[in-house]
Amino acid sequence: MKAHSHRLLRSGAVVAAVVCAIFSTAQSAPAVDITFRNFSSSAALGPPADEYAVKLAGISTLVLGQAGQVRFAKYSPTPAIPKEFKNIMAAVAAGGPLAGGSGFDAAYISGSDINAAWGFIYNSGVPLGPTFDEFMGFLYGKSIGGTETGLDQLQRILDTNGANIVALPVAGSCQQLSGYFKRPIGRAGSTPGIGLAGMCRQNWTFRYLPPAQYVLDRACDDLVARGVIAKKNIKFIQAVAGGGSLVKAVADGKLQAFEFATPVDDYSQLFGLPEGNPGTVGNRYVHFPGWQQQFLITYMIINKNVWNQLSPAQQTLVRSVARDHVLSSYGETVRKQGEALQKILTANDGDGNPGNDLILTQWPEKDLALLKNATIRFLNARASDKSLSEQDRKDFGTILESLRAYVSVNSAYWKVRDVPPALRFQGWKDPEGKKGWEQKLK
Repeated sequence: MKAHSHRLLRSGAVVAAVVCAIFSTAQSAPAVDITFRNFSSSAALGPPADEYAVKLAGISTLVLGQAGQVRFAKYSPTPAIPKEFKNIMAAVAAGGPLAGGSGFDAAYISGSDINAAWGFIYNSGVPLGPTFDEFMGFLYGKSIGGTETGLDQLQRILDTNGANIVALPVAGSCQQLSGYFKRPIGRAGSTPGIGLAGMCRQNWTFRYLPPAQYVLDRACDDLVARGVIAKKNIKFIQAVAGGGSLVKAVADGKLQAFEFATPVDDYSQLFGLPEGNPGTVGNRYVHFPGWQQQFLITYMIINKNVWNQLSPAQQTLVRSVARDHVLSSYGETVRKQGEALQKILTANDGDGNPGNDLILTQWPEKDLALLKNATIRFLNARASDKSLSEQDRKDFGTILESLRAYVSVNSAYWKVRDVPPALRFQGWKDPEGKKGWEQKLK
């Protein structure tokens, strides 16, 4: 008994010594100021980076003291990427003042910027693929062989390719709307839908970002190849026409169909403009679901030399606060979407012109199935796309197959867990038998 007590006392002394050492190291870690380049001021993209910076500064001060604080501060105004760098990844790899380089020490980016060939998988996922919570299992769970997370895989690939960058997800956003069109794809009240086949025949210029652009384009090509339609007439642009305003581009005839983002973003960016809104310029059919982008994850990328200047305690806080903020920012944006969608659908109701009222329109399930098949073919073809570098093709294949393996062992559960949407919350009543809380969209 005495020997056992002695071992416990000795063990307790060792633990206390380790804790004291960690605390001492944390207290002595110097404060770090990291300037980052932001890429967007939109409601779902800009503020979350600032909120992450504030949260990290507060928590690092609480845990490490003022002397160990980690502060991220964005450049204002946003500087251009220096001409000597081909993209933002290269500029951060070179580093800024802290790293002794002429680029940036850090940057807040869309995940697609991580890599043009496969970054979309980590940014907004696969069209018609895993939802946000399902992707969280891939990103943060040990989804790859039971030993590696999807985020571990991302960092490993970056390190193998000599990227000199640490990539951390810091913000999450929810499913988008899927298009403001001049005609409805599915039935909209008494107006029949034109379907995917009818859409492909329209002389429309789309603003639909990759990979959804590639999927739509391929789906139309499939319909031509099968003889369903004689010709595909739609085309796409990469840049936003009309001086940056999608609404003005439609008003000027440069654009006829587009998707933007979530209802919160759409209402803040597409409504209340001098040129009108999507409904007043003729794009009154608001489509759902957001098959093309079921979530958005944005990243802080940090120069490796700057990262190595942080103590282990500081690095741990930067990572853990980032992971926490992915969830809290997702929660904050998802709570606002119902109200924002209602504002969109009723934006023009008071002007006495029913011809510009916005109408919520659903993609037909049969057309979503066609888009799903086109997505599969797009993904498979990309693995051997000679326009991509050999390394990008290899990395794309590795990431895609690890995601497919993760999906394959979970899809049966995902299917049976779903409750039919028509049953969820419908008819909920308070103790007095009232159900006035239930939102009724126009």
